[in-house]
Amino acid sequence: MTTTTASVATQPVSQRIAIALKSVSVLYPGHCQALSNVSLEIGAGEFVFIVGASGAGKSTLLKLLTHEESCTSGTIFVEGCDVSGMKVNQIPALRRRVGVVYQNFGLLPDRTVYENVAFAMRVTGAGRREVIRRLPEVLELVGLQSRPDAFPGQLSGGEQQRVAIARALVNRPSLLLADEPTGNLDPETSLGIVELLHDINATGATVLVATHDVAIVDRSARRVLEFADGVLVRDEACGRYGRGVLEDCGEAV
Repeated sequence: MTTTTASVATQPVSQRIAIALKSVSVLYPGHCQALSNVSLEIGAGEFVFIVGASGAGKSTLLKLLTHEESCTSGTIFVEGCDVSGMKVNQIPALRRRVGVVYQNFGLLPDRTVYENVAFAMRVTGAGRREVIRRLPEVLELVGLQSRPDAFPGQLSGGEQQRVAIARALVNRPSLLLADEPTGNLDPETSLGIVELLHDINATGATVLVATHDVAIVDRSARRVLEFADGVLVRDEACGRYGRGVLEDCGEAV
């Protein structure tokens, strides 16, 4: 993959490649193979589920995209930037363009909803005026516009995850990564979170969701990447978790 940032920016959105991996492997100390010769492309604006058993390589893949992990071999491009060859001083700029949501919400317990989200803006250098202008818009998007003064302990698990999503979105990332975002939630709340992620995707953001949740994958009928022992074993444009390809996103075959 030789795409440059400039050439990506001039391509139509429908043709842009948001993420490209070519022959990527990750070998941890002790000869533990986290990923093995993975090649894939994800277009700008796609919604993709990443599935597989624990230890299959899902989280490693997401961490590579924000340079939390480095590949042992291969190349990785995110929004036209060569992440695999990125210098340390370039990493903060990359991470401002990528929002990340985790299973553990990671909220500051002594700060309100508003303060938790504002903190994510301030650490990237946003001023008070920008925070005041942007925050109400993001809280409305995640359905928390009526609870800006609530503390995390006063919120349900689903509401706390919505705060975490708001925090990931507040700097307008073009790419949103969600690592087991429904892992601590009940089924009904989980569906609400996934619907929110679909809404975010509809605004133009590329969304990747790593999950064990069979129900949300089956219900969504979006592209599925399945990993097993670090190997990409399935890539279906519109699939279900272990139930075969869906014809035109219709009924399971």
